[in-house]
Amino acid sequence: MEGAGVKLFQNFVVGILFAGSLALVGYFTVLSDSGPFARQGQQLVLYFDHAEGVKAGTRVTVLGVPAGTVIDIELVSIDDRGQPVPDDSELRSRQIVGITVELKKPVVFYSNYRISLKNESILSGKVVAIDPGTARVTTGLAPERLQVVWVDPREAAQSGKSASQYSLERLMADRESTKAMTALQGQNAGDPVAGLAEMISENRDDVRRTIQNVAEITDKINNGRGTIGLLINDNQLHENATTLVTDARLVVREMRESLEDTREQAPVTSFLRAALTAF
Repeated sequence: MEGAGVKLFQNFVVGILFAGSLALVGYFTVLSDSGPFARQGQQLVLYFDHAEGVKAGTRVTVLGVPAGTVIDIELVSIDDRGQPVPDDSELRSRQIVGITVELKKPVVFYSNYRISLKNESILSGKVVAIDPGTARVTTGLAPERLQVVWVDPREAAQSGKSASQYSLERLMADRESTKAMTALQGQNAGDPVAGLAEMISENRDDVRRTIQNVAEITDKINNGRGTIGLLINDNQLHENATTLVTDARLVVREMRESLEDTREQAPVTSFLRAALTAF
């Protein structure tokens, strides 16, 4: 009976530890900030001329610090002044890209803000880089603090509209009243790989000519033509260099022997100098 009680107690302790571990793992994977049921941040719509490979899940940084992700991407109609308008508006002139981002914390924007799509490296994916600006005066007038449309995901979901549609309604309502809201415009930094390909395409003839010249120089060197070719392929030069090194080694050896003889003769020379000085 006593052994059975001890075994039952051990099983109970193991069960408690297992349940605690399972609860801990569940908290960090489900209920924490990184889990699917994490508290949602505030959403913001940024407008770009081109998406350039940005997709849902792309990282968003604020002043270089990871601050959120891209939630949605869709086409947005704008007027001649670059302001978003409804798709059925008579003022519609063209379309741009509206990128909805979700940030963990609200950000204060100033008129000297800068938003761009860029690659952290040549082989890495795109990043939405946000520099909200600063109130510090550098030149001219002090930067103005901007009012932007922050979208609560729950309110947008209850209204059955996307963040872009919800933001557009707020902007249109503001234009009819205070005109205080600002639609944040981003800049396309360009794809470095595409830029390199375009540069090569534009200078195709020069690149081909350069490659041909390099090939001709390589052939001349391999065939022993020219100064570099002779230095590499002529055995006589190699023999002369070997002879020169051998002669230099002999000269160094003779100089070493002369120095040793001088060192050995130094006491005799000192004695003779002292004797002559005495007389």
